[in-house]
Amino acid sequence: MDRETYIMAIDIGTQSVRALVFNCEGDEIANERVLNKPYYSLEPGWAEVPADDFWQNVCVVTNRVSEKLGQAIHKVKTCSITANRDNIIPLDKDGEYIRDWITWVDRRRAPQALKDAPRLVKGFDKVIYMFGKTMLDMLANRSKFNWLKYNEKETFEKAYKYLTLGGLITYKLTDEYHDSVGMQVGALPFDIKKLDWFGLDVVYEIAGVRRDQLPKLFHAGEIMGHVTEQASRESGLPVGLPIVAAGGDKQCETLGSGAFTSEQATISYGTLATLALTSRKFVKDGKFSYYTWPSTIPHAWNPEFAIDRGYWLVTWFCKQYALEEDFPQLLKEMNEKAKDLPAGSNGLFVYPFWAPHYVLYPDAKGAIIGWTDDHKKEHLYKAIIESIAYTLRDGLEIVEKDIKTRVKELFVVGGGSKSDVAMQSTADIFNVKVIRLATPEVCAVGAAISAGVAIGVFKDEEDGVNKLVKRSETFYPIAENTRIYDDIYNNVYKKVYKSTLAINSVLSKYEKI
Repeated sequence: MDRETYIMAIDIGTQSVRALVFNCEGDEIANERVLNKPYYSLEPGWAEVPADDFWQNVCVVTNRVSEKLGQAIHKVKTCSITANRDNIIPLDKDGEYIRDWITWVDRRRAPQALKDAPRLVKGFDKVIYMFGKTMLDMLANRSKFNWLKYNEKETFEKAYKYLTLGGLITYKLTDEYHDSVGMQVGALPFDIKKLDWFGLDVVYEIAGVRRDQLPKLFHAGEIMGHVTEQASRESGLPVGLPIVAAGGDKQCETLGSGAFTSEQATISYGTLATLALTSRKFVKDGKFSYYTWPSTIPHAWNPEFAIDRGYWLVTWFCKQYALEEDFPQLLKEMNEKAKDLPAGSNGLFVYPFWAPHYVLYPDAKGAIIGWTDDHKKEHLYKAIIESIAYTLRDGLEIVEKDIKTRVKELFVVGGGSKSDVAMQSTADIFNVKVIRLATPEVCAVGAAISAGVAIGVFKDEEDGVNKLVKRSETFYPIAENTRIYDDIYNNVYKKVYKSTLAINSVLSKYEKI
């Protein structure tokens, strides 16, 4: 392909929407961003976004890119979409919104659906239910469809299609109810192993949705449709531009960071901290200590371990010591001072479960252990960073045992990757080399690889990784630091949960007084 062939990636995040354009050698040609409005909550634990907000913001950034490129917008030959996952919106028969988005942040559940699940199944389906009870009960309780069924009957009855964020933007651009396999993350009747919707009616019954209400799925690198004349008028994108399946944001980060084999893993140090790798064979944890999602590489998977309160803890730390407008200066100061602190933060340890891990540590609570009058705020800052890495190491050890492979290098993305302290601590705690990438737009790079594969810009995903992924700096483990961290990990981190259960049981009685 000509060097002047351009690739577009639309990246829809929680905080912002981006449209980026790359050439086929990975040079960034254009990058436009608009902030999303914060989600609103009508009830505690709810998180909704106005129905048209994401589409309108996509149009803002794509029009800006079109204006910036001028006639060169026609050099854009392919476009893919990636988005944050586990968001659902219902549309009516005319393709109009029925209600606002229920987002991934939302914590509402459907306990009545869980209670009713056993009586919904009849005949041989009872055998299927008992065989997959753990998964099906979780599906019933967490299903957003079921919440609508029991709480918004009119919405539930009017729903013609349910779409994810990626699916909605694809529909708006192509007028097709199509979506990528990789966007099917969350409480959905999706068969992860087969990478398709389930073929069993009982699963849909328990999930509270019909198969015909869900979109047609495409593997990463497949063309889902083309930009319509109406969409072109709204978005500024050329009529007929191919819209290509990619995947969810975390899967695109994994590919876009270069984690192409099971000996490589990607850590995303964001609000939600995750660790994921790519596997050509299907593995899963029956207890759901980690989840397995479709990879952005066709017919592959990403086992993914997550901490809900990841670098959210760094934001929490900042709130204790500074006004919001002073956060950048505080973080700069903390990173400078923390560089001079030894591994283990002079004996200060943070147990990072401000929110529990519902499988590994369901009754965990956050703790700061080892305070003395010598400790300062930089000690707490570094101990928080170390704690997140300990927890991700915990998850990686479970995944490695299942996949029977040892990870030899880590790519680190997200806000935490900007910190040398975080990068070195990660290398020391995992005892592997850790790589910082040249661009923060890793998610968009992953999506762009899928878009390029679709039209032959890249031979395959590996070729795309070799051409688009650019490394910046490598951090190597320091043996003495690794020895210290191993001691703390094995003799403190791994023992805190059981040691504090009785204490937390007493304290829990007084949480809401």
